[in-house]
Amino acid sequence: MEYHDKLPDTIEEAGKHHEAEKPHSHPPGGFRIQMAEEDMLLPPITVEQSNPTGLQILTAAGCTPPEDHALIQLLRPGTRLVGLDDQVSLREQEECIFRAFRGGEVFLLTIDGHGYEWGAPEISEKTLHYVSAAPEEMVFVMKDGDRECEIKDGESVRLSHAGIEHLHTRPRMVTVTLDGEEKTIPAGVYTTEELLNSLGVEPGYLLNVMKGDQLITLRPNERLHVKDGMVFISQVPGGASS
Repeated sequence: MEYHDKLPDTIEEAGKHHEAEKPHSHPPGGFRIQMAEEDMLLPPITVEQSNPTGLQILTAAGCTPPEDHALIQLLRPGTRLVGLDDQVSLREQEECIFRAFRGGEVFLLTIDGHGYEWGAPEISEKTLHYVSAAPEEMVFVMKDGDRECEIKDGESVRLSHAGIEHLHTRPRMVTVTLDGEEKTIPAGVYTTEELLNSLGVEPGYLLNVMKGDQLITLRPNERLHVKDGMVFISQVPGGASS
């Protein structure tokens, strides 16, 4: 089976993808469903029913025998197990994306207090972002005894039948440079005023950011997506940079 496309890395990419693909639209004589596998979207499949059962979806997706599979709907945020006899209303949903897992096992986890069902003993950090619709500026953290363990980019979380894995999100920390000194702040989108405060710039100073080989002065209320490695230089109004 050939892959169709990668799962979007961000919420913005996901929106653009589904605007283009329209997986919830239905061509004449059928309703379109999107299946996923690992971090890939498979070619859409078509079912005749507007309220197909889990069995009908698995059969249309070529999962044989269907009773040996667990069908998980990706709700973004959230997931849910769709039983063989459970029906899914395709008319009422903007997008219908599913993953089928061979073996029929179901594992439980929570993210920020919301419950998730999954069909494999591992779930990748990238998939956690996708199913939870967490922004890329957030990282996942889980308890490891008395300490917290951050899930790094590209890592996976092991799930167990013995219990429920509890995760929560927090802002990703990035290291930037201000006037030659490293500063660690949460990643994300800041206004100029918020960034001045977070970086500890003296009141009344201007703030410049390096973009390529250019030094750009941030305007009042301008919004900037702060990422790791950015370089900032403060400046007295009307004077030279620090």
